Amino acid sequence: MIGLLWTLACGAGTAVDPAPSATTALPDPVAGSSRTVQVPDLVQALQAGAVPILVDVRTPEEFAEGHVPGALNIPLGELDGRLQELQPHRSGEVWVICAVGGRSARASRALSAAGFHAVNVDGGTRGWIAQGGPTE
Repeated sequence: MIGLLWTLACGAGTAVDPAPSATTALPDPVAGSSRTVQVPDLVQALQAGAVPILVDVRTPEEFAEGHVPGALNIPLGELDGRLQELQPHRSGEVWVICAVGGRSARASRALSAAGFHAVNVDGGTRGWIAQGGPTE
């Protein structure tokens, strides 16, 4: 669904449409692991429909100011208490984003420790917006 939102909002061939990259191949998820990607990798994965869930760990106020379409807001301070919401995604990947990458890196480590395969988006929502990504 996020990929569809991206396609509808941006269309093909926009400035944020990255060239395919050999470094962005999506590995099979491994429980208890994490990796870090950059904003262009998120764009590519969204377009490919390869992001089953994107969790924005910023505060509700930050989230309300603008977020990647389709993202779920679970503030970093609430993550431990809301892990049950992510259980349906335990066998796949849980992509995590914040403003620039610090909080999402911490959240990714916590998710990894809880047995999830986390993908941290370095550059965050600010990078997304800087590259012309749409927001809700």
